[in-house]
Amino acid sequence: MSKRRVVGDWVWLKPNSGFIGRSNLYRAEIQPEDDPAPCFECTDPLCQEWSTLQSEPIDGKRYMLCHVPECRMLDEPYQESANG
Repeated sequence: MSKRRVVGDWVWLKPNSGFIGRSNLYRAEIQPEDDPAPCFECTDPLCQEWSTLQSEPIDGKRYMLCHVPECRMLDEPYQESANG
């Protein structure tokens, strides 16, 4: 079961989330939206897909990640051996 998230949460992501291949290298903040969509990646009926997240600054830039479901969000940095 995915953890429920809210606007303003800072999360770590699994690789290839939000249309960015190396998305697991930094944290991102969930941005405000009117109504999160249901997730189409997992079987958890409560999992929601958030349309926009914004990364921490990386080399002075912040990146937008799009359409990230809660099942791809983590509280701690992604670890291949622990999350494989």
